[in-house]
Amino acid sequence: MHIYMLLHDPLESQGLKWLLTSQWNDMQVTIAEQAADLEWMHEADFYIIDMKFITEGKMTIPAHVKWLGLSSERTFQTVYEALSMKAEDILFRPLQPERLISHVQQLRFRRRNEKVQLKRQNKSDLPLTYEDFLVGNTYPDRLLLIGLIAPSHLDKLRYLVRELERYDFPTRYDVFPFSDFVLVVHEMKESAELQEAYRAFFSEWKYQSDTLLTIYLHEGTKRISYRELYRKMRRFHERIFYDGYDILTLEEKDIHWRDLDPFLSPLEQRKWIEMLEKQQSAEIRSWMEQDFLTLSAPYPNPEMVRIRLTSILAQVRRYMTSKSLISEAAESAYLTLFETIIREPVVYRIVESFITFVTTLFGTAQIVSRQSTLVEEKVRERIALNYWNASWSLAACAEELNMHKSTLSRKYASEAGESFSDSLLKKRVEEAERLLQETDLSIADVAMAAGFTHATYFSRRFKEATGLTPNQYRNR
Repeated sequence: MHIYMLLHDPLESQGLKWLLTSQWNDMQVTIAEQAADLEWMHEADFYIIDMKFITEGKMTIPAHVKWLGLSSERTFQTVYEALSMKAEDILFRPLQPERLISHVQQLRFRRRNEKVQLKRQNKSDLPLTYEDFLVGNTYPDRLLLIGLIAPSHLDKLRYLVRELERYDFPTRYDVFPFSDFVLVVHEMKESAELQEAYRAFFSEWKYQSDTLLTIYLHEGTKRISYRELYRKMRRFHERIFYDGYDILTLEEKDIHWRDLDPFLSPLEQRKWIEMLEKQQSAEIRSWMEQDFLTLSAPYPNPEMVRIRLTSILAQVRRYMTSKSLISEAAESAYLTLFETIIREPVVYRIVESFITFVTTLFGTAQIVSRQSTLVEEKVRERIALNYWNASWSLAACAEELNMHKSTLSRKYASEAGESFSDSLLKKRVEEAERLLQETDLSIADVAMAAGFTHATYFSRRFKEATGLTPNQYRNR
């Protein structure tokens, strides 16, 4: 197998080349230095391309090319651009080596099965190839039944192919594995007989495996090319987003997606701000279920639904920022949810993950709020104990509480509604008022006892706070 690689970082290119060539003895990896070096039509079986070359407008990718995108930008725009150019997938840095190896392994598996398929054609009355489905313009010469079988766990795909290849279907058939599903093409004699065979296979599979299957059956005629049949079956596969797994159905109608505005309206944005600020978990669950789990045919394009979900996630991100909830754990959970929205094949799982994340976030916000309250109480306690010490300050208080002074200042001001220095001054003025009323101490002694450095400074700050000089206050 020959892979062409176009990345911005030469060291990353060398590292990935070593990773792939050390994994397989027959692997050849060529590193390109610029977009012009790529030869789309002849050179490679597969391409690994840095998304920067695409987002910067330096290149476009023909539809027939098999490629994988790499990016450091975790944005939906990057993902959408890759998928719109028919990328097999997009991986984000820091790169997980096992994911890259898994993609290449699936491609090798597909090519190996294509070779097996070519051998089977000598004995089969259905001389089909992957080319008929992907780039050809050939038409069936007989009635066909096509089955699309998708497992809920892709690691069971190879086992599924083996089971299909040795299953005793009543008519001749060919098996075509793809990266996320299997197509089975049958010569159709009796539709009812084939449907019954699939029901039996479906039942037997459930008995022997915990992995769920979704099976869509569709009848093909001589009027529709194999390429168009493949496109139809791909749209059925996309509908798993709504149907989920554990389904066997005969599909007679084509799928057409309806329009959907994927972005939140200003009114919807205000509603989300309100629900998040008030931590209305029940209302959020109701919104998500109503907006995404009660859809009916014709369904909106799943990609538009994913964009709408990321629009809502943007509101959650603003809430996290405003409430200072960006911790390492919260950031990791946020990125995991983003990946789920982009990659999870079934919408109800995305919705459940979204609700779980928001609920957990509310719990974290409540803990942070309680901790902030404790900070205010502890600071006021220390002011009460140390106000008399003219050298005691914010820095000393922060050291006592084992906090950075800027963090302490920000949290205290947010919770108390006033700055640390204002609270300390109020406490010192209150104590000076008590001493002026209850004792005969001199003004200088009152100033010292209340925590002021000298009498002149004390008199000025006391008048600013009360409107009276210390003497006027005592003699009023």
